[in-house]
Amino acid sequence: MKIIVYAPKNADTLLTLLEEGLPEGLTLVHCRSREEVSALAADAVGFIAAGGGMPDSAMLEELPRLAWVQILSAGADKLPLEELHRRGIRLTNAKGVHQIQMSEFALLQMLQWARRADLHFSNQLDKRWGRRVPSGELHGQTVGILGTGSIGQAIAAKAQAFGMRTLGYNTSGRPELHFDGVFHGADGLLTVLGESDYVVVIVPSTPDTQGLIGQEQLHAMKPSACLINLARGTVVSEPELIAALQNGIIAGAALDVFEEEPLPPESPLWELPNVLITPHVAGASPHYNERAAGIVRENLRRLAEDPDGPLHNEMDLSQGY
Repeated sequence: MKIIVYAPKNADTLLTLLEEGLPEGLTLVHCRSREEVSALAADAVGFIAAGGGMPDSAMLEELPRLAWVQILSAGADKLPLEELHRRGIRLTNAKGVHQIQMSEFALLQMLQWARRADLHFSNQLDKRWGRRVPSGELHGQTVGILGTGSIGQAIAAKAQAFGMRTLGYNTSGRPELHFDGVFHGADGLLTVLGESDYVVVIVPSTPDTQGLIGQEQLHAMKPSACLINLARGTVVSEPELIAALQNGIIAGAALDVFEEEPLPPESPLWELPNVLITPHVAGASPHYNERAAGIVRENLRRLAEDPDGPLHNEMDLSQGY
């Protein structure tokens, strides 16, 4: 069986890891461009999207035998999900590959806000011995985590280690590890927001989560609260967030994702003193390739043993996650 590894950018390390112990009967074909996909892989049954390569509807039309797509991210919002669903193409993601680095990043942002590390750095640049920077603690604070999957659970575990109370929000209200309480529904979301000193947004990007945080939700938060968005920029209404930050509705925000990326120079977010901006790097890690390769290798093994059997991290295309 032929498997495309579509990687327009450098993917040599990943390819080397995938070739190690490749099951008998499978062949990996590295394609660096759409033209190579058309020329080399029209009979492929599998597609591994790596190095920034994602199949679109036009590419899928050139792959009539395709039965499985593996992405190396958790979110599938950039894929033609309706087309995959219509053709019965199975989709698996890299759920679990981000939980260590993104949970550490969430704690970093909370600690930075609590201890106002940005003000200390500003004083350093100005060679100012400023000891009057306001300082807080995470201990005893409440963090609301919107999204209780593997990343959310890892954030909650680390937050509990700091002595924080952890509240979660998901679609079912089902209890999850490391959460002191889990809520669901519109009222449940407002409850979490209203009780949290920090709100970490880590929900998957689906039609149901677009604009999840708007004016009503921001006004439900504490005036002293900090919003941390590690999900997608479209989950939080950017104009409403800017207004809330300018008008003191919430105290601050730490943003790694935006409605438009790169964030345009004219965005007011750049100038707001109560905003910490990072360029969509929460998931970055020197161990990313080895973690992702482990997930993909497991699915290659399963595919070789039973093409119709269960796959690891298979997504529900009707739900988008």
